[in-house]
Formats: sequence, C-alpha cells, structure tokens
Amino acid sequence: MLQVSDLLSKNKAWSSNFCSTKPELAAQLAKTQTPKILWIGCADSRVPESVVCEADPGEIFVTRNIANQFRLDDDNALSVLTFAVQALGIEHVVVVGHTSCGGVNAAIAGAGSPPSQEALQSSALLRHLVPLTQVAKKVVDANPNADKDELAQKVIYESVKLQVDNIVSTDIIKDNWKGVESPLSGKVMNKVQVHGLCYDIAKAQLVDLDLTRSA
Repeated sequence: MLQVSDLLSKNKAWSSNFCSTKPELAAQLAKTQTPKILWIGCADSRVPESVVCEADPGEIFVTRNIANQFRLDDDNALSVLTFAVQALGIEHVVVVGHTSCGGVNAAIAGAGSPPSQEALQSSALLRHLVPLTQVAKKVVDANPNADKDELAQKVIYESVKLQVDNIVSTDIIKDNWKGVESPLSGKVMNKVQVHGLCYDIAKAQLVDLDLTRSA
C-alpha cells in the first residue's frame, strides 16, 4: 500500500528526471500555465487524467469530484470553469465519465429506493448525488428489462450529457461564445468546445460519446 513517505520518494525521483529531461518546460511552469483543456472528471483513483492521457504538467487543468458532476449550484465547479475560460483561455472542456463508477452504481440503487430527507440532511454525498439519482431513475424506468451493466452504461452516457448541457447553459460559456470580453483578462478569449467522454477502465481507453457542443 502506497504511503506518504512513498509519495515523497517517488516525487524526488520523478522531479530529478523531469528537470533533467525537460528543463525548459520545468522553467516555463515555474512562471505560468497555458493549458488548452479543462478536464471535469471523477475522483476515482483509477482515472488519473495526466497518466491515462500521457500528459505533461501544465497541459490539463482539472477538477474532479464524485461521479464527475457539474452542478449549477456548485461554486467550486463554476469557479473552475470561470478561471479556465476567462483567465487561462482554455479551448476544450471535457466531461469524463467512466465505467465501474461507484457514484453511478449508488445512483441506480437510489433510483429504486431513494434516500429519506433525514438521510439527505445528514450526508453531503447523498445530496451531491441527487441529480445523478434523478438521471438514473429516468434510465431505469425507461429500460425495465436492461441488466445491471447496460443500465450503468446508459446512466453514464445520460449523466455526461447532462453535465455538458449544464456547462453550456452557464453565462460563462454563453458569454464566451458571444465573444464577450473576459472580465479576468480584458481580452476576447478562445471560443470553447465542450465534449463528453467515457473512460473504459477495463480497456484503459477513452471513448468519445459524440456530445460535442460549440459556438
């Protein structure tokens, strides 16, 4: 089992290799970041974006939470999107669901037996999953004969689609697509595309769900 001491030792070895093989990038990152992609993903330890995309530091701006949700009442999600679009000038937002998602499985279970108000009041996790549970209920009701795996795949797709819809409904994206000057940079920023992906853990592959939205 990985311990904190292992993190420190592994970082020391990685740091030595990174600074010696990519000194110009290391020096650049000490001054600024210029990512072109915002990754909105799940906190699941099996989907580390820089690893699965073989990306260097500075290439992917990231926010992750349980079941890759982008809730319109979540100031953290909105602030990340704001900074990414209006300050960094990112060009792509990718919402990334994944197979074997505990949040999706919990939402499917909750669709048949929704939590009580008392349970919701006492659990931040259950409250966070309310929109996903609502998605799961619609999928379950529409597919009464589907097996567990099929239901999960459909919920993943519908959830990613909902997050994409939520993102493009924000004033952040609407203003960006209209070419409104960014209040953070004082410039007209790159017009953003929003994409929906799914990471297949068993295959270690990203799949495009064909949900791309653009100006």
